[in-house]
Amino acid sequence: MSSPIRFEIRDRIATLTLDRPDKLNALVPEMKDGFEEALAKAAEPGVKALFLRGAGRAFCAGGDLGWISAALAEERWAELESLLDLGAAVAHGLATLPKPVVAVVHGPAAGAGMSLALCADLRIATPEAAFGMAFVKIGLHPDWGGSVMLSRLVNPAVAAELMMTGDTLDAARAQALGLVNRLVPADQLEAAVEALAHRLAAGPAETLARIKATLLRNQGLDAETLRARLQAEGAQMKAAMRHPNAKEGLAAFFEKRAPRFT
Repeated sequence: MSSPIRFEIRDRIATLTLDRPDKLNALVPEMKDGFEEALAKAAEPGVKALFLRGAGRAFCAGGDLGWISAALAEERWAELESLLDLGAAVAHGLATLPKPVVAVVHGPAAGAGMSLALCADLRIATPEAAFGMAFVKIGLHPDWGGSVMLSRLVNPAVAAELMMTGDTLDAARAQALGLVNRLVPADQLEAAVEALAHRLAAGPAETLARIKATLLRNQGLDAETLRARLQAEGAQMKAAMRHPNAKEGLAAFFEKRAPRFT
């Protein structure tokens, strides 16, 4: 079985690629080692920036709902909570990595996939990209840093709308809300990514690290306060998973019907 995450460093630029294209790069526990290794290597002095990408036609569809549904049905709470803890660790690692992190989004970035994209410092997207905090549609709470990072980027009313409705944003509205820095036609995406990578590779590493720390601090965050917020988010998701609405939401999703929530 091939690894669900690919990682490479080329010309001082690290690239982490989610590599489950047949599952729209949905997140599973088997990604733990890949994420941890990638974050450790991206932190090494020779790396100037980290790019996040998805293989195939999506960035990331979020958590693997088939796996989550089975785990919920079998009450494998430790495994489910381990995946959530991984998400909190990844979100914290990306936000505190002293290097620029860039998400390259084409196709869907849904649920925890949107969360992962929001953990980056910058987002480049194609017009075909779509973003959605879809958790509420299956009776779940945002995870993988989604609620924390979304609240950093948009005003509270917009964050409430996106999390409470789970509506999908097309790339143009995402850019208008400030969630996307730059929209690039699909046939120009690789050239745009390469140009930005070269620019970051030539930049002053220490200054970029200081700027990133300043951006966090200006929003009242440091490594510990961020960790606390991510842990609080995770606690809400862990509670939501144990509520009957979660099983009903997932059942409705797979049965292609409207859920009957309490």
